[in-house]
Amino acid sequence: MSIGLMLGLFGVFMVLGMPIGYCMGLAAILAILFDGALPPLILAQQFYEALDNFSLLAVPLFVLAGELMKVAGITERLVNISRALIGHFRGGLAQANIMTNMFMGAISGSALADLTAIGSMMIPAMKREGYKPAFAVAVTACAAMMAPIIPPSIIAVIYGSVTGVSIGALFLGGVIPGVLAGLSMLVLAWWLAPSAGARPSARSNWRERGHATARAIPAIVMPVIIIGGILSGAFTPTEAGAIAALYALLFGLAGRKFSFMSLYGNFSAAAALTGSALITLAGAGLFSWVLSRAGVGQVALQLMLSITSNPSLAMLVLIVFFFLLGTFLEPVPALIIVVPIMGPLIAHLGYDPVHFGIVTIMLLVLGSVTPPIGVLAMVACKIAGISYNESFGMLVPFILAWLLVILLVAFVPDLVLWLPRLIQGA
Repeated sequence: MSIGLMLGLFGVFMVLGMPIGYCMGLAAILAILFDGALPPLILAQQFYEALDNFSLLAVPLFVLAGELMKVAGITERLVNISRALIGHFRGGLAQANIMTNMFMGAISGSALADLTAIGSMMIPAMKREGYKPAFAVAVTACAAMMAPIIPPSIIAVIYGSVTGVSIGALFLGGVIPGVLAGLSMLVLAWWLAPSAGARPSARSNWRERGHATARAIPAIVMPVIIIGGILSGAFTPTEAGAIAALYALLFGLAGRKFSFMSLYGNFSAAAALTGSALITLAGAGLFSWVLSRAGVGQVALQLMLSITSNPSLAMLVLIVFFFLLGTFLEPVPALIIVVPIMGPLIAHLGYDPVHFGIVTIMLLVLGSVTPPIGVLAMVACKIAGISYNESFGMLVPFILAWLLVILLVAFVPDLVLWLPRLIQGA
């Protein structure tokens, strides 16, 4: 099969501005038809097989939960408790922004959902308090990247469904790396705050902190229910998505936040996002199947062995590769295309699949703020009313902080594996 033709078509379609799912699916289809060695029926079969996984049902459910949270008042309560607890620190509003994203990351599992929900509140607030818009963009966009790392994570669900790795283990494996990423950004925001225009904020008294905490408890309980239920075996990750959506719905109804039109808008937006995601998954699945069938996995293994057979040096090469890949491909299609064909390489080098999965997810997610595409940074810039180019200078230190955390996680596997082993061994 002509892999060169498929890759060439893929590049042409991307230049023409086609959606990524169509680029991959159409390139694979035309390559198969041109080759003529396979019956056209195989196209429908592979499209179906790419989506024929029970775990993937968690994707629309967590997407719906994220949409409902925007209206239910959960985000507002998390912002309030973050500001009450640490808003008086140097760069307090930036610190509260990061802390809110840590809380939301343990609820939504989607970086874009967190960015739109929190960014629409925090970026204007930071601008009003004198922060430079580019700094507000960098803090918000990079903090949103914790959502796919801290469980529950939609990308971890997809990774587990594609590779067969335990989704529960991936959830647990992301806890410490996600917290480390958050702590690194808190320190960096504290350091950069004076030059970013931060002004001191009033310290909340104990009564205000108690009130904010009491109002936030129902929101904070949500991730405990989700993760605790999965670990205890009470429900699967897919069922956890349904429970998260139901919890957000009941939370909003109890607070009288929903109307018929708002619910219609939430469900419509979730359906549109899910449809787009599944088309991308199907197209990437077909694209990856063609690559795997052509033996690209063995080629990748031989190429790596020609560079080095040392697992540590190979990990460094893979870090560079995945980081560059994430700069021009969105995390989900990049993951589906590349990870399956990496199977022989991962097995040969002896990497733990959970550890490798978390490192891969972190690197691909980092591409969401890195030029030239940087979807999260672009969305944050639109909220802030500045151009993407204006945010580059402020993004660099946060990207470097993330890279340092990723290197630490990559070369200290126990940061990922300690918690899964502890829980599974209990």
